[in-house]
Amino acid sequence: MVEQIIKNNNLPLYKIDQFNKAFYGDLVVSFDDITTWSKKERQLLNEIKFISLDVQTQQISKKQDTIKVLFKRKLDGKLIETVLMRFEDGRNTVCVSCMVGCPVNCTFCATGKLGFKGNLTATEIVDQVLYFARILKKEKAKITNVVYMGMGEPMLNLENVQQSIDILTDSNKFGLGARRITVSTSGYVAQFNKLVVDGFRGRVAISLHAPNQVLREKLMPVAKAYSLDQIMQALDNYVALTNKRVSYEYVLINKVNDMQENAQELSELLTGRLAHVNLIPYNSIKGVEYERSTPERIKIFCEVLKSNNINYSLRVTMGDDISAACGQLAGETVERS
Repeated sequence: MVEQIIKNNNLPLYKIDQFNKAFYGDLVVSFDDITTWSKKERQLLNEIKFISLDVQTQQISKKQDTIKVLFKRKLDGKLIETVLMRFEDGRNTVCVSCMVGCPVNCTFCATGKLGFKGNLTATEIVDQVLYFARILKKEKAKITNVVYMGMGEPMLNLENVQQSIDILTDSNKFGLGARRITVSTSGYVAQFNKLVVDGFRGRVAISLHAPNQVLREKLMPVAKAYSLDQIMQALDNYVALTNKRVSYEYVLINKVNDMQENAQELSELLTGRLAHVNLIPYNSIKGVEYERSTPERIKIFCEVLKSNNINYSLRVTMGDDISAACGQLAGETVERS
């Protein structure tokens, strides 16, 4: 849109670079702060929105390590969530949404219970990152990582996700390194293969949550369309091409997928693969009977992985006090309205 404004008004093309530096690099808070443009030139930008999202609510965890924002789309007023996670090692990670709700409907997911309300544009995805980047700038800190693990399935909004990644990794725009981007999928193999063929060289996370086809089908409807064998083959191809390890996301649900035999199956599935298991204690949601695995069951599960030399980490729960799990805050807000 900005490029079109420049061309339509016969402005010199270097104005594009000036805009990009101010907007993405300097993180100005309004078009009026683009001082490399004249006042008359800045007025031309009035036909576009400075930001595509309004803040509905913002919550900060007691530990100050998590900020969750409920955004309202200016386009239609629908709500999406974004989270900033601040780690002790210095990482500042933004977890972005790519949809309003989600059509995948995993049985354990709060976002899935909201249903699918629409895709976000590339601009709306990037604006989530820029919002937090402007906050961190005041502290002389920066966004270090972006993960596409918020509301929605990235593979089902692939075009906008790819466009947003292009903006975030463009050295003339936000300038984040490709390895700082992680894209997740529930297992849409055809779209994932296209992402890789099109040149994506960031990191990949697969929402696995079960070590076998039968259990996965019970937890995730997508498993009926794309088998575990198909997913593993696609991931193996990605690893062979990039030499990057894959993150296997595994929500631990009490007495559902956290048995010792599940851990052994998972170990056998990943032995010999460049893999890291991210174990995630389940976050309870209203209307779903699942419960978080007990510390004892989690310990046994971890011990099995360790004994099989499987790389894993147990996610530190962040933002429990502010409903930071994906879909929780939006669900609560919709329910109250």
